[in-house]
Amino acid sequence: MRPLTPDDLLIRNRPVEDQEWMDEAPPHSSPTAEVQLERFQVLERVIRDQPLTEAPYLELARIYLTQRRWQDAKRVLDQAVKRFPDQEDVLLLHEAAQLNRSLQLLEQAEHDYQRMPTEGTRKQLARCQLELNVLREQICRARLQRHPESFELYLPLADALAHLGKRDEAIACLGRAAQVPTLRCRANLRLGQFWEQAGQPPQALAAYRRAALTREPPPEAAVRREALTAAANLAEKHGMIDSARRYLRELANLNPDDAVYRLRLAALEDASL
Repeated sequence: MRPLTPDDLLIRNRPVEDQEWMDEAPPHSSPTAEVQLERFQVLERVIRDQPLTEAPYLELARIYLTQRRWQDAKRVLDQAVKRFPDQEDVLLLHEAAQLNRSLQLLEQAEHDYQRMPTEGTRKQLARCQLELNVLREQICRARLQRHPESFELYLPLADALAHLGKRDEAIACLGRAAQVPTLRCRANLRLGQFWEQAGQPPQALAAYRRAALTREPPPEAAVRREALTAAANLAEKHGMIDSARRYLRELANLNPDDAVYRLRLAALEDASL
């Protein structure tokens, strides 16, 4: 079984799909086989009788998760958590069910608002967004409490906190993530975005520079490109011509066939410092 990853917790615009949930599941819960009604009934009856192990809860929950019946999975796992609060498999699957159910409600709210943009549907959408990010914060904090070495969880935690308006806490989380070499560049990219949104261009530019130009370990290509683009745009916007040139040159070197960066750079070459 594969737990939700930190990237999953960053939230996509659709429910998390995790076929590997089924890797250790019994044959009855194979995602490619139709589960007979009898099996549901047997498992539901076993659960009502309060089994001595968590296995029946997990089997039934995996079936529901594979069928995208998030609420049913959550119901089963709510019971499992009460009976087996220290079982990591139960906790992980319970978190997955909660998150998927919240995403399902958000998708429905988005659909309702797009179909009929009224004050009522707008409030429902805002409520679902709030509840999802509260849940994301709770899940990240719970996992960090169980696994304090999972520093990568500070990235989605910061993202959730930012959505909840807790910017200072989010920045503190990113600061912790930035101390980990493998997370440094991604954390600094997000820090740059936070500082830019807060109207602090010098701090934002410094964070973007660390995200893009750190040597050991070097940033991922996508992170480097995004940080350089943000730094060039920010520097040019605030009249920091020399800095803008530097970042545009880096972008032009990364994308030698892209004329856009060369044209922007040429327009700045004759500009006064």
